[in-house]
Order: sequence, then structure tokens, then C-alpha cells
Amino acid sequence: MKSTSIILLIILLLSFCHPSIGNDENYAPFFSSVTVDGKNFSLNDCKGNVTILHIQNFENPLCIECEKEMRDQIIELAKISEEKIENITIVTINIRKNYASEDGKTLAEKWYKINLTWYWIEDFPPYSIANLYSKYYTVDGAFANPTILLINQSLVVIRVYHIYCMGKGEIDGLQKAESLLEDAKKILAGEFDIINKKSENKITFFGMFILGIITSFSPCSLALLISMISYVFAAKSDGNFKKEALIGLGAGIFFTLGLSIIFFIIGIMISSIGFFVSISSLFYLIAGIILLILGINIFKPLKTEFGGQFKERGINFFGKLSSKSLFLGAFFLGIIFAVGWAPCAISLVLPVFILVMTQKATLLIGGMLLFAFGIGHGLPVIFLTTATRGMKARIGSAYIKAGKIIEKVFAVAIIVIAFLFILRYFGINFW
Repeated sequence: MKSTSIILLIILLLSFCHPSIGNDENYAPFFSSVTVDGKNFSLNDCKGNVTILHIQNFENPLCIECEKEMRDQIIELAKISEEKIENITIVTINIRKNYASEDGKTLAEKWYKINLTWYWIEDFPPYSIANLYSKYYTVDGAFANPTILLINQSLVVIRVYHIYCMGKGEIDGLQKAESLLEDAKKILAGEFDIINKKSENKITFFGMFILGIITSFSPCSLALLISMISYVFAAKSDGNFKKEALIGLGAGIFFTLGLSIIFFIIGIMISSIGFFVSISSLFYLIAGIILLILGINIFKPLKTEFGGQFKERGINFFGKLSSKSLFLGAFFLGIIFAVGWAPCAISLVLPVFILVMTQKATLLIGGMLLFAFGIGHGLPVIFLTTATRGMKARIGSAYIKAGKIIEKVFAVAIIVIAFLFILRYFGINFW
């Protein structure tokens, strides 16, 4: 059983890690790509120059509200490019959701009758470049479209200008060619102070781990968990309590790993669409309404049969699998529980998903955040399966009683968060 103990130690250590990486100097995240003209571009090649990094969402159909600001800023950058000033590099990262649209450079040249000669890169889902800079172009959770970053000779981000933000209007406003050139000269002369903008990932792995433990008290899943797991391990018992505890520990770990892997996959999925759904502050209004409904749902559950057939088939397969391998059966039980349990406890799970989506996390971080949540959610199961048969009954009874109270407290917290999200849409921010 040494291997299971090592696995448990590793996953617990991972749960206490922090996803935020902040440093005193904001080095621009490295990226390399191919421009729409077929040129190779690497940020490392910009060392020694001042880099004007221009980030926007320009495609057809176009965001009508942002169109004027995007057009005007492109025209100002074109003026700088025409000067052909040494030691100044302009790069555009154009975020594209619509694969069918022409590239942004072609559209801008066609619509505005200008010649764009700088580096122009199209970034498609899952936004491998844009996600690296999400903390810079995000304003109160919404995408500032467009955003301009000034990066110095050492590839440190010196200034960030949020030109416009949908739903909020102008932030820093249009950056004229003359003004940007003046900024560039000051940077080259070392006269600009370095900003200190740390990562805006507000959720820690430990926080998600604790949230997983709290949501594990859901009464709608406790009865299934306790009855199925207790039945499997009681059937395998031969009266040796030490052996029973070790088997229970291993099975609980494998159950939790199966559960967490599914959450890891879900975390990757929601992180990949996180940018799309939060591109506008309207996301907070929609998310707030959803959370409000889910919070009320905990007090008065919605009637749904979704997932029932899947769970029934999964449980049958689990019975056959567990007869061959107890640990493999426990691992599969964790998988079907993670997938089949969501409709039953969606009021508890969906707020976690929304929370991760608002962080604009990378795919790996999004997956690991949900993995930590899964570890926390399965931790009580490990304790339960490790306990002896007599202790299982006593712990299970107390667990259910505590769960009913904790679930109501969690419901109130969801409703409060829902109203805070809705208020953000109206420009009232409490965080």
C-alpha cells in the first residue's frame, strides 16, 4: 500500500500550490508565431527595441460598439509604422473567434484603405497567445478592446492602455501616434517607471481544494456515496480491520483520482471558452442570474431526470468491474460519480465552473484548479472508506446532519455572489 500513500501525499501537496505567478518586474510572456504574411515572429527578437503590443478582437461580423475605437487605433498605429523609426516594433495580436472571417489585417486594409506593414498575428481558440496577456487586457473581468502594451528593451511591460471596454465605454481612450512615440522615446531613455501589476488569478489551488470539501456535504450525493462504497468494502471484508482500513484507503484514493481526472478535463474545457464568455461585462449579468437561480434551487430543488439512465448503466458496469479489481472499480466509480452526479448537484458545481471561467486561467491552470476541487471533494470519501465498519455508520450519520446545514449556508453564499456579479454589470464593483 506504499504506492497509494505516495499518491495521496502528492495530490495533497498539489492542492496547496498557488497558481498565481507574480514578480516585481512584469516580463512580457514569451510567444512566437507566424504572421498573416507568412513571416516568423518571436518576442525574443524584440530585445533592445520598444515593442508596441496591440491586442484586439477584429473580425467579421465586427463588434459594432468597439468598431470606431479599433479603427481609430489601427490608423494611429499605421502612422507610426509609416515613420519606420528604428528601435520601435509594432505587433498586433488579433483575437479571432470566427474561423470563416477574413483575417483582421485584410479587413482593415479593405475597409479603411490603409497599408498595414507591421507584424500582424491572428490568434484562434484556445488563444494560446492572448491568454498569456489576459491579466493586462482585462478590466473588472471584461475584455478591453483594444488594449495597447508598451514593452521595454528588456521585454518588461512598462505601460498598459485600455482604449475601450464594451459596456463601460472609453477607459484610457485613443492613443495618438504622437503620444505613443513620445512614450517610446521616454522608455528608450529610461525615463518611464515600471508598472507593478501582478497576476490577477484570485483563486488558489488550496481555495478550490477547500471548496471541494465544502461541496462534498451535498445531501443529494451522500446517500449514494455512502451506500455504494460501504457495500463494496463491507462485502470484501474478512474481519481483519487493519486490512480493511488499508483496502479502504487505497480504494478511496483511486475513487478520488477518477473523480478529479474528470474535473480536470472539465476545467480545461471551461478555460478554453472562458475568454469567449467573458469578453463582455454582460457575462457578469448572465452569470449572476444563473447563480441566483442555482442558489434558490438549493432551497427548492428543480425537478430533473437528466443523467439517470447514464448513472444506471454506469453503476451496472461498475459492479462487474469491481468484481475483478476493487481499485479499478473504485476508480471507475469516481468517474461515473463526477459525470452522473453533476445534474443532481448542479447548484453546487456550476458556481465553481463560473468562478474558474472568470479567472481567464490558462488551460493547464483551469484543469488543475478543478483537479484540486475534485481532490477536496473526494477527501471525505477517503476518510470514510478507511474507517472501520462501525465508524462508517457513526461518521456517515454525523456527515449527513452537518451536510444539511452546510448546504444551506452555501446556498446563501451563492445568492450573495449572484447579486455581486449582477452589480458588476452596472459598474458597482466590490472586488
